[in-house]
Amino acid sequence: MIDFLHPLLGLATLAVAIPIALHLMRRREARRVSFPAVRYLRQAEQRHAQRLRLRYLLLLSARLLIILLLAVAAMGPLLGHGGPTDHRPTALAIVMDESQSASRLLGDRRLLDLYAERARIDLEQATADDRVALFSAVRSDEAAIALGAAAVREYLVSLRIAAARADLPGAIRQAAAWLGSERERAREMHVFTDLQRVSLTAGASGPTEEMPEVGRSLSVIVYAPDVATQGNGAAGDAEPEVAPLIVGLQTKVSLPLHWFGLEMPAGSSLVRLVKGDDAIVMAEAAFGATALLSLPPQDSGWVQGYVEIDRHGLAADDRRYFTWQVRPAPRVAVLGDAGGFLTHALDALEQGGRLQQVEPAAAEVWLATAATRLEAGLATGRSVIVVPPADPIDLPRLNSRLGRARVPWRYRSEERRGVAHLAEGAAVAGLAALEFRQVYRLIPSGFTQDTALLQLSGAEPWLVRGTTAAGAAYLLLASPLTPEASELPVSAVMVPFLDALVGDWARRGRIGPTVFEGLAPIRLPARADQVQQPDGSRRPAEGGAWYRAAEAGNYAVLDGEGRIMAFSVNAPLIESDLTPGQPSELERILPAARWSWQRETSLAGWQQGIFRTRRGRPAWRPLVVLFLVLSIGEAALAAAGRPRRETKRQ
Repeated sequence: MIDFLHPLLGLATLAVAIPIALHLMRRREARRVSFPAVRYLRQAEQRHAQRLRLRYLLLLSARLLIILLLAVAAMGPLLGHGGPTDHRPTALAIVMDESQSASRLLGDRRLLDLYAERARIDLEQATADDRVALFSAVRSDEAAIALGAAAVREYLVSLRIAAARADLPGAIRQAAAWLGSERERAREMHVFTDLQRVSLTAGASGPTEEMPEVGRSLSVIVYAPDVATQGNGAAGDAEPEVAPLIVGLQTKVSLPLHWFGLEMPAGSSLVRLVKGDDAIVMAEAAFGATALLSLPPQDSGWVQGYVEIDRHGLAADDRRYFTWQVRPAPRVAVLGDAGGFLTHALDALEQGGRLQQVEPAAAEVWLATAATRLEAGLATGRSVIVVPPADPIDLPRLNSRLGRARVPWRYRSEERRGVAHLAEGAAVAGLAALEFRQVYRLIPSGFTQDTALLQLSGAEPWLVRGTTAAGAAYLLLASPLTPEASELPVSAVMVPFLDALVGDWARRGRIGPTVFEGLAPIRLPARADQVQQPDGSRRPAEGGAWYRAAEAGNYAVLDGEGRIMAFSVNAPLIESDLTPGQPSELERILPAARWSWQRETSLAGWQQGIFRTRRGRPAWRPLVVLFLVLSIGEAALAAAGRPRRETKRQ
């Protein structure tokens, strides 16, 4: 098979007419002169003329071949089928699935290492005329995360398992959109995946109809090695019985054990809770059950570690990291008439060590009915929880106290039809199921940036938290804590609600989550300047910015003085389901594309299967060599007759 890179340059072969025309112009008819004295020279002259004609024909042939060789070489001749590097300029999109399931072993190597090895072969076979981009299945909401061969090569060096859910359809759509902009090149997509079903269903499953022309001209090569189907056991998130943890108190921790896929094994698995390098608690539980562990009393601050089970299937999900905050028990004082139900709940919390009831002068949190001594509490830097009165007649006095304390909220009594409920997702379990019969409306009296910690189902604030210019906190409840106002005081939710109210929200606001899925956005504190990674290294960070961590493990946020925040990152539990999907589920994303699948682990097979638009091996070098040889021969032949011609002329 012969092909040409620049076939239009074949017009240069018309230049062969030039030496032919010059040759014909130099031919002249000799004039006949009768000269008997030199007849004896005629025979010698005829022999010399024959030699001249032969030399001229050889010169003409050499010059014609030189022009033809030069023109054909300029056309860029290609012979045969060619190898991987002998392809048309190509736009190559690499789609990489580096989710948790890529940590599975095939022989003694991880799937992720096999992916990276073949992606490096892609780069080795790419030419300077190709364009390369890499797309990540765990970052399917982003465009190319590495653009250009050098950037892709650098990304592969630092490639790690990401504790995030893979969205393979989304990544393929991103890659197809990029390939759609590469109209002057051939288009090829290389997908590296284990075909885990959850990665195929994460995004929308419909075809990419908005770019049909991309599919028709696109070759998709999928490396999906054959991996044995296996069941898999995984640990869930460890949850303390109550949060925040209190200094000096032992806490129960629950850990669910999950099983995915094939038949669940009989018997139990050993569960370890590890803090630092020491397993401080161990227990046993069966898959499908929940292990209960007793966490010993902890010091104030952040507690980080992990829970671990025996290996069953995938090793990466046998360990789940945790971060919990430990605080001293709050010192609480009640101002005004608390009522029997509130008093009983406070006593129960005190008996459990969750708080201390002290005199107002020694307290850090005041529970102030009808805003009793609100101004004095805020002036001394305390957190004041305002419980409204049951009788609406007392609201003007309450609003007057709010005004003197410069709290930008006012209470208003309005008739309501029926009962109210708190919105779903309330921080304390069971709150949303309770009925509230008496709810005052909280009206802002000016501009405010206060936070509605709890809202009614209609988005109306029910518990508001704000701070004064001096940093003192106030919390405003929209309902009295009486059984006539709501079901809360007489329910089992009253004690955990009050625990969260005085132990968490009143002191530092609601504690945000401390355990995240990989690549989830995490808001850093304003004064943060570094984030310590799970391996102990530190990376610069911008205070107040969003941070996304991909690797599973425990992290610490630092400022110039030390740790100011901590969090853990784990993969989504659904990533532990290793059930395989079908190739057809992937192919329907780009139904018009030409799909091919590689299951074997042979590197040679991958190398020969990529860059499908091949065009033969370049053959211009031998033509140039022949051109040089003919040029030298033509010059020697042209110079051979010059001295004799000059002698004749003399």
